[in-house]
Amino acid sequence: MSGKRTIPKEEILEIIDAFNKRKYNERERMILYTLEYLHYVDVLNAINKRRDKLNLFRPNELVAFYVPEGKGKINEISTHCKGCLSSKLTYMRHTDKCNCACDFCYYHGEEEPFLPYWAYTEGSTRFPLDEVEMKTMLKKQILGKTITVGWLGREPLIDIEKARPIMEFIAESNTYQCLYTNGVYATKDTIQMLKDYGLDEMRFNLQATNFSSKVLSHLETACKILDRVTVETPIYSKSFNNFLKHKTRILESGIKQISMPELQLTPRNMNKFKDEGIIYRHRRGYVSPVSSRHYVYDLIEMAVDEKWNVIINDCSNDLKFFRDVTKIYSDDIKCRIEYATQFGMMPPSYYYDIVNKYVDTELEI
Repeated sequence: MSGKRTIPKEEILEIIDAFNKRKYNERERMILYTLEYLHYVDVLNAINKRRDKLNLFRPNELVAFYVPEGKGKINEISTHCKGCLSSKLTYMRHTDKCNCACDFCYYHGEEEPFLPYWAYTEGSTRFPLDEVEMKTMLKKQILGKTITVGWLGREPLIDIEKARPIMEFIAESNTYQCLYTNGVYATKDTIQMLKDYGLDEMRFNLQATNFSSKVLSHLETACKILDRVTVETPIYSKSFNNFLKHKTRILESGIKQISMPELQLTPRNMNKFKDEGIIYRHRRGYVSPVSSRHYVYDLIEMAVDEKWNVIINDCSNDLKFFRDVTKIYSDDIKCRIEYATQFGMMPPSYYYDIVNKYVDTELEI
């Protein structure tokens, strides 16, 4: 006797219907988790088939890059990405302010975004550190152990001149520095100032401004000043179509890398993306539309066919899972997984979609 049981579809639908009425018991949770696992395996099998067909450069089983022929493989990948892959990176939170209202923002409706404990806060209103405290923390805990420091915000270019003492302090240790921006304030003078402070790389989220001509011009300017400029934009239907519209200008701007993360859904932004289709949760962590990863591979297939002279990072949920496993077993950096789901149980609509896709009359568990 195998011990397997069959659960009628009607019973599963009744369990889902009870989502807002009571807590689930252990058996009910097991049924829903089984559904979720079936969906996850199916989604990942389809994704992996596309990835394997592309024959991408893979430093390990979960991380993949498109690298043009003749490039030096791992040596050509951004130092910031190398730090991420080895879990030797730290983030500096410069400000809580932002000048954009992105539909994909993690933090809709929150005055103070969630901040992982391993990100140091200079401009945060919740946990600010003064210059002396910041330098002491960096010297004792970070510098010498990390490969790269990432500056983020919400929009770190707001009041960025105030970060000068810390940026110069980090630069003195020869630690790589990368700044994430929506690009609106990335003027020639600002970029040159940041280079003088010790910035090595700037990453532009072009979808934040709907790929505006102004920001594309700033991207081109940055490529003339900094040694490394990357486009890093979550990929979904809007950003995919915008990229195609501006593809030639982006590829001719001088960028060396494009990072294409899956669109991340949270309870605060997911209602904005109902038209993106069925979603999935990666190893009970990040939640994304299935279509997001396929849009990434649509672009990489185009890069292969057209021989784009730029590296593409398949910055997937797989990669982030790998990065967190590396963190756990790192000798220098002991910390828990940070890329965990922001959902408890997923909303009913998620399970309804899975039931309709995989269950005809009953589910075997």
